[in-house]
Amino acid sequence: MNFDDHQNEELKQHYQRKGMGIGMVLFMPFGVILWLLLDNPGMLGVGPALGISIGIAIGEAMYKKDILGE
Repeated sequence: MNFDDHQNEELKQHYQRKGMGIGMVLFMPFGVILWLLLDNPGMLGVGPALGISIGIAIGEAMYKKDILGE
């Protein structure tokens, strides 16, 4: 792995982490709403799980947008 590949991988991870943070913040209320509606505290974990998976997709999109310069 040369320097440019390493730098691109770090940039990709940066955007993925940023997207995960955004996704967790946006989807945490979804878990709280499920918890309150269903009266099941186990549903609290659904929000962050959705947020992480959707957040990684958001991060990938941000990375591709930055790399392609669109």
